[in-house]
Amino acid sequence: MISGDTGFGPHFAEISQRFAPFDLVALDMGQYDPRWPAIHMTPEQAAQAAGILQARALLPAHVGRFSIARHAWNEPFARIHAASQGATYQLLTPKIGQPLSLDDQWPLSTAWWESAIPRPLSAGLGQGQGGKGQ
Repeated sequence: MISGDTGFGPHFAEISQRFAPFDLVALDMGQYDPRWPAIHMTPEQAAQAAGILQARALLPAHVGRFSIARHAWNEPFARIHAASQGATYQLLTPKIGQPLSLDDQWPLSTAWWESAIPRPLSAGLGQGQGGKGQ
């Protein structure tokens, strides 16, 4: 299942009742902001949704490539990693651009974002990490 842009809500329970369990869910969780609760979930909400959907694996979506929100590009990875501790699903965090096979041979995820070299945000993003707020 691919969530697309969505906020957290009762629709996940409704989907679960009709279609669960899911082998793999790709859930939006990387571009969140308190102003956008109806269209972008937080990492913690995505973790909760994956549990509700009875997912075997969770692949974070809308994360890491660029940032439109006022958080560091790698913050969503750290938060979903923490929120997924002890979860019944396997968290999949391939490096950006790394292929991921859709068979059941998913690789163990590593915290690769912790050692990645961050690029500064463009000045037009304002308050973000490295931004100038012009």
